[in-house]
Amino acid sequence: MCAGEHILDESTRHLVVPIKQTLSALLYPKCLYHSSKNCELYCEDCTIPICVHCVSSSDHRGHGFKDLLECAERKRENSETDLQILKSSILIEHKEFASCIRNQKANLDKTLEELKTAIDEHGEKLHRQVSDVVEEFKSDIDKTHKERFAALTKTEKKIVFTISDIETCILSVKELQASRDLDLVLKYKSRNEEFRNAPLTKHNAILPTYVANEIKKDNLFELFGSLTMASDEIRTMEQGVKYKSGKCHNKSTIQMRDLCELERDQTHIQERQVKFNVWYT
Repeated sequence: MCAGEHILDESTRHLVVPIKQTLSALLYPKCLYHSSKNCELYCEDCTIPICVHCVSSSDHRGHGFKDLLECAERKRENSETDLQILKSSILIEHKEFASCIRNQKANLDKTLEELKTAIDEHGEKLHRQVSDVVEEFKSDIDKTHKERFAALTKTEKKIVFTISDIETCILSVKELQASRDLDLVLKYKSRNEEFRNAPLTKHNAILPTYVANEIKKDNLFELFGSLTMASDEIRTMEQGVKYKSGKCHNKSTIQMRDLCELERDQTHIQERQVKFNVWYT
């Protein structure tokens, strides 16, 4: 490995070895307390690598020690087992869970549009109902107006005829007063009592007054509908997930699988339970 000025430097001893040997050689950690020594042992009590000089120190008195290489090999075997589990199980479950999240987001967008469409359609229906009520009110007013207007017109025609008769009678009486024909005067008969007793029918010549009820926003919400969530059913399923997860040795794997199932069940319940409870008075 060393070359050039390293070989020429006689103050330090250099060990020359083949480069292949350096690539395959194990690198032992340096001791934290004896920097010139490599750690060859592992303290089971302190869970740290130590050198042979540390064994006799008071810090490690009575502790258990194992060969560092043996511990490293065991760690390497454990890591290989972990690697297989990560690749074959845990990673797959996390990817499935991520897929559930994406499906959930897509379902939220779809449900949002469906809800908006349902609300718009129901709003149009409610508008039509309100318009029908308005038209019915106007129709009732028109009917009442027509009936009372016709009654007034009929009475008006009668009174106009009576007025004309009275004016004719007045002219006749004036002519009688100026006449010298005694026979005509003797034939005169008063019609005052007839006109005085003529029926003068008075009509209810007014239309009903419209009294508008106060429009309260809370009542409109109650009238329009409601959004309901099946919270009880969701809570029951969540408890079921916890129960099943508690029975399995691999809780993380089961929980994520069951959460995906729970997500599908929640979506089904929301589609079934999110509805409009509409009533009219």
